[in-house]
Amino acid sequence: MNQAPATTNETEKSGQIDCLLIPLRDRQLLLPNVTVAEIIPFSHLLTTNSAVDWILGRINWRGVTIPVICYEILNNTPAPSPNPGARFAVINGVGSHSQMPFYGMLVQGIPRLKKVKESEIQQIDAMGKGVLDSMAVAVDGEESAFIPDMVRVEQSLLKYV
Repeated sequence: MNQAPATTNETEKSGQIDCLLIPLRDRQLLLPNVTVAEIIPFSHLLTTNSAVDWILGRINWRGVTIPVICYEILNNTPAPSPNPGARFAVINGVGSHSQMPFYGMLVQGIPRLKKVKESEIQQIDAMGKGVLDSMAVAVDGEESAFIPDMVRVEQSLLKYV
């Protein structure tokens, strides 16, 4: 499902972006809703001969085999423990790479929709950012999350697929 974002005029008028809070091991990511194609149940991973441990394997999604990453390991933070509530977020690639328009990310639960206004986001310097976290933020002054550098995530993955 490749959704188009709200029209520029609608977004500019409201100043609001539909986002998802994606649960990870001990943190959450904040992603624009259009970044995530679908959340699917955890399923059998096809093995891969990857040279890196953060590529967990591959899954079949809508007739396409896509690689699955563990953001925590890629980001040099501790790997998650096995979790019966784990799922895969199918991520829309940010580049126009025909060999990898989608990839999966292991997540630790069901993401939550969060309507975010830019004015409600405050950067937090005290939170320990990983190498692929663009920014640590507080949303509405109540929830903390990390905004990942999705371009760098995808570039890292493209080196190995």
